[in-house]
Formats: sequence, structure tokens, C-alpha cells
Amino acid sequence: MAVDFLSMSSEERANFIKALCQPQFRVKQIEEWLFSRAVLDYNQMTNLPLSLREQLVETKIPLVASSLRDQQSSPSAVKFVVELADLQLVEAVIMFYHHGVTLCVSSQVGCKMACGFCASGQGGYKRNLSSHEMTAQLILANNLLSERDQKVTHIVMMGMGEPLDNYEATIGFLRTVASPHFGISPRRITVSTCGLVPQIERLALEGLPVTLSVSLHAPNDTIREQLMPVSKRYAFNQVLAAMHLYQQRSGRRVTIEYTLIKGVNDSEKNATELATKIRGGDFHVNLIPVNPVEGMPWERPTLPRVRRFQAVLVAAGINATIRREIGVGISGSCGQLRRSLTDKR
Repeated sequence: MAVDFLSMSSEERANFIKALCQPQFRVKQIEEWLFSRAVLDYNQMTNLPLSLREQLVETKIPLVASSLRDQQSSPSAVKFVVELADLQLVEAVIMFYHHGVTLCVSSQVGCKMACGFCASGQGGYKRNLSSHEMTAQLILANNLLSERDQKVTHIVMMGMGEPLDNYEATIGFLRTVASPHFGISPRRITVSTCGLVPQIERLALEGLPVTLSVSLHAPNDTIREQLMPVSKRYAFNQVLAAMHLYQQRSGRRVTIEYTLIKGVNDSEKNATELATKIRGGDFHVNLIPVNPVEGMPWERPTLPRVRRFQAVLVAAGINATIRREIGVGISGSCGQLRRSLTDKR
């Protein structure tokens, strides 16, 4: 049984309205308020009769079962914690850029991948999110943004969890976001993965030209296995082959996420090895000085060292940029704000 209007199927929404003795066009009106305007209160749906608004409130079925639990803001970002219907917590982040407003979406409660520098997996894996719970993050974000007269224009699936480990729900969410309800082009959506090769190959056949972002974080298997347990399942060269395949089938440039960790993967030798292996592919390397996370030993390299790494790549003809710092002052690394709330429970 659906826990909210959002998670109802088209048939369930039709029956819900029919049970209230209302014409079917009321479904479209409610959907317009929820999806296009991010209104979370039946009483604010002013083109519905007052009697219907009262009936809807009396059903005790919310528009969205997920709710905003906490938030932290900076001039460039708003991080918020979402409490799901079963009281589990996930994070999402709104980021402000000159080209628009980007929402970072979570796909799981926790994460199975246990990457050594990521806060998301520290509390373990709890469960997958449904596509509707992902959509709820977008609606809650647009509701927050309505105060600024703004809406989300871009989506990055780089929040808690591994999106391609929750494949069906992720694809459902992507199709919802690209539908007329939200109208966000797949070309404005980025899906991040730690390198699940079969799922990357499957994504290439979906007809969704999203940007694929692969968390590589090392130039070889030896270093990658220290940081990412998934590397023991899918070797560096297997991941690289899947990236080439996705690029060829989708026609989209693939982004390589490379977290720089002092003394681990940040030397000029590491940069040269990476450049040699990815040269010839349509790739963009996004260099990310590691975010400080309590309880983890990793340190970020100095900015001059980061720039030297970048310079080696650029000299080899590789497109490489250093990620703009957003959210470090608001527990910006994935999972940190949720973790602080969970610890208080």
C-alpha cells in the first residue's frame, strides 16, 4: 500500500480520487501542484474546492511521506537531511552555480561499497531507496528553493549510496526526472558509480544520455584496492573498458572522479600513469582534494601539489580540472550530517 500520494501508481491515484467522489481531472491538478510547484500541503492547492482540500487532509495520506529533518547552509550550498517514512535518514545537497541549481541525490541508506575515504558507508548499509524516495528529495529541494523563486535544473547522483547497486530504482528515478513532470533533460543529469562494470554496460543500453561519472581514484589496481574494495571484483582495465563502451554508445564524455589523498595517490608519477592509461578516451578528470572526515586517517595534499598533478594530465592532453569547493563548512562530505544526527539518537 502506498504511504503517500507520490508513491501511488496512476491507477491508485485514480482510485484515490474516485473514492472521494471527485472527477479524474483532480489527479492532474494535484500532480501539477506537487511536481511542478513542489507544494506539500493540500490546503495550499487553491484551485481545488475547499471541501476537497478538507477531504484530502482527512484521509491522513500525505503528499510526500519523506520530511525535512535538518539543514545547514552556506552561500554556495544547502545540505539537508531527509527522514523517510520508516525513520531512516539520508542526505541531499543543493548547490548553486552560475549555470543553474544542482541537487545531489542519495540512492541508498548507507552504502555497501565501503570506500576507505567516504563517510556514507561508515554506518553500514541499511536498504535501497525507492525511486519515489529519490523523487521526494527533488520535491523537498524545490520546496526549499521556492523561497528564492528558484528550482533544481541539474541532478547529480553522488549522494549516499551506489546508484548502480540500486539499478531499477535509479532508472525509474531518472525517467521520472526526465518526464514532463519535471522536464530535466538527461544531459543535465550525472550518475556516479564506483565502477560496477555490468551495470555500466547495461546503462549504456537504456537510451538515457546521462553523464556517467566513474570514481576511479587511482591509476592502478594496487592503489585502488587499498581505497575501494569493489576493485577486487572489477579490475582497473575492466572499468576502463566499460567507460569506453559507455562513451561510444551514448556519445557522452565520461567524467573520472579522482580523490587526491596525500602520500597515497597524488604523486606526479601517479598522474603520469593515469594519463598513459586514459589517453585517447573522451574523458574529463575531476580532481578532488579529499574531504576531512572524522575517524579517517587521510589528509588532503597541498594546493601546489594538486596543481602539479593537474599540470601533468593537461600536458599529456587530458582535460582535467580541480573541483570547486562546496559544502566543506557544512559537513559537506557525504554522510557527515546524517551521521551527526544518527549519533544523537
